[in-house]
Amino acid sequence: MKEVIIIILNERCTHILIKLVNSSLPVKITELASSFKVSSRTIRYDLDAIDEFLKYNNLPQLMRKPNVGVKFSESLEDRKKALDILDDVSIYHYALSQKERVNIILSNLMGQKDYTTINTLADKLLVSRSTIINDLENVRKWLLEHGLELKSVPKYGLKVIGDEKRVRKAAIELLTETVDIEKVLDIVKSPMYTKINVGMDNEIKRLFQDIDISYIEECIRIAENELETVFSDAAFTGLVAHIAIAIKRIELGRDIIMPTEELKSLEMTKEFSVASNIAKMLEKHFNVNIPIDEIGYMTVHLLGSNVTNKKSNKDKNWLELELITKKIISNVEREVNIDLSRDVQLFEGLLEHVRPTVYRLSHGLELKNPVLDEIKRNYSRLFEVVKGCLKPLEEYAGNKLNDEEIGYFVMHFGAAIERQKSLVINRMDVLVVCGTGIGTAKMLSSRLQSVFNVNIKGTVAYHQVKDELKKKHVDLIVSTVPVDAEGIKTVVVNPLLTENDIEKLKLFIKNDRTYAIKLDDLIEIIEKHCSILNRQKLIEELKEFLDIEDVNEERGVAEPLLKDLLTEKTIRLNVEVKDWEEAVRIGGELLEKDGAIEHRYIDAMIDSVKEIGPYIVIAPGIAMPHARPESGAKKIGMSLITLKNPVNFGNKENDPVKIVVCLCAIDHSSHLKALSELVELLGDDEKVKKIKYAEDRETVLKYIN
Repeated sequence: MKEVIIIILNERCTHILIKLVNSSLPVKITELASSFKVSSRTIRYDLDAIDEFLKYNNLPQLMRKPNVGVKFSESLEDRKKALDILDDVSIYHYALSQKERVNIILSNLMGQKDYTTINTLADKLLVSRSTIINDLENVRKWLLEHGLELKSVPKYGLKVIGDEKRVRKAAIELLTETVDIEKVLDIVKSPMYTKINVGMDNEIKRLFQDIDISYIEECIRIAENELETVFSDAAFTGLVAHIAIAIKRIELGRDIIMPTEELKSLEMTKEFSVASNIAKMLEKHFNVNIPIDEIGYMTVHLLGSNVTNKKSNKDKNWLELELITKKIISNVEREVNIDLSRDVQLFEGLLEHVRPTVYRLSHGLELKNPVLDEIKRNYSRLFEVVKGCLKPLEEYAGNKLNDEEIGYFVMHFGAAIERQKSLVINRMDVLVVCGTGIGTAKMLSSRLQSVFNVNIKGTVAYHQVKDELKKKHVDLIVSTVPVDAEGIKTVVVNPLLTENDIEKLKLFIKNDRTYAIKLDDLIEIIEKHCSILNRQKLIEELKEFLDIEDVNEERGVAEPLLKDLLTEKTIRLNVEVKDWEEAVRIGGELLEKDGAIEHRYIDAMIDSVKEIGPYIVIAPGIAMPHARPESGAKKIGMSLITLKNPVNFGNKENDPVKIVVCLCAIDHSSHLKALSELVELLGDDEKVKKIKYAEDRETVLKYIN
């Protein structure tokens, strides 16, 4: 009988082959060695094994050129055939590593309602009982690290036990350890470009096999529309995965239990309303009952998801988030000795990132950063600087940021520092596509602009590309994930834009940066020789004339100072009130008389105190009521009143309140100068004491001026 020989690939060889098939340029052996953390000699042995596999499957062997690199066949037919073969490989002829076996065992155990036996696991993985028993030591260790336990009962088998939130968090963690979260749905639906390893790919498919993933995706798109936001691809896929796992767990009779107070606070958010709508759709489609605690848990994930684009609707706690963002920027610019105060893009990008970060920290949700190692390698000093400057956020959220979270903040600041470099004119239209969020997109955009003379037409998530191309002219797509856009060239790059990526892009972008313009320098030259009548108008017209979009406009130009807002008309001292509500009303009436707000803004401030009462008492004895701009703000305004008899606002640490400062703003930034001065003033205990007990406005105005 003729012997049948089956050529198999191990995990690393499979990874290498996928990388080569998906690369349009040769990949150097040293790059592969660095990527897989092995020696160049080991990579050469792996390449020999891959050649055997290709030869066995009637595919051309790898092309190896000294000092150039290794390349797979350029034929689309060969590439498709190679990926199809990998897609068809099963564990019958694939060498599973111990780590892969452990992951598959974990996935099986967490997907079961009842006990699973060692024999069942051995049969599934085609290994012996003793191999499974050895693997279970690592399974127990992994579960213990995630706050769970492996229960073993004679005659019954094995079962994972622990808090339901931890089980679901562990299930997502298992997914993200195995494959980038944004690729999970591709494995379920179309694995061609995302094949990572046979064992876990099949497990992921099995996990979601009874779930209508496309319907859940449609629910998330509806949520995006209702929230007027666009989630990053990683966040979008993460939400889909969380909901899919939730449905599976509900079907197994495993529900989330959420504390009453926490649930009550979530019910006040717009996200809870959206989650409730999604829950109704899911109940009908999947024929399950989704309890209110599950809706609360869904709300937490909506609030904690990163976005790539969001309309500037302010949150109830917008003032606190802006103060935190401003403080973080001040801390970093002091450490790096670079003026970042005029970078509006940095402020708004950070502010948008801070909001979901607060919810993730508060509820123990974790965020994966697929480029963390590269961030640490390329921005090692900046990483340590930013890490030390994020304390205001950690104190507010009551939890520590891990390195994955810090990495995203580093990307925002790295992009801001890149923007300090020259701004250019006459640029090629480029669309940036990014799967991991706005920080990654901004970093890539800034790197592109610092190297090439290009015009960034926008930064979008993968699932937005088709809609964006209908609205904008685009010459080239630069993406961190493969994109299929008919008629438009696409270049896939690393988010940090490596030297290899730059060489790739030079094939498509012929116009390297030739000369550059710094608008600030231009204004400085004009000021030396001319009197500028309207600085802001000059900046706007120069922007238009020179076709410059990303301008570091000086905030101070159009920003009022504290002395412009707190005047004799907006200050009242020793006011007698019966409660906090009357105090807010009197402060609001001063703003109304000054023409800063409509009357309904006063009611909105009172409603805001009822919802987030503790947060508005920003320091001992000092409250700062505010509401969203759309609640009736007409211009930037502040009022200050001192109370004859202090009143409680509901903050145990900082009550009772003696000073009430009402604030209204019309955007994210124009009030920040005055707000910074106010925070500085209220940070001086001696001055605060004198303001508290001042008998006349002149005394207060003296400290303000």
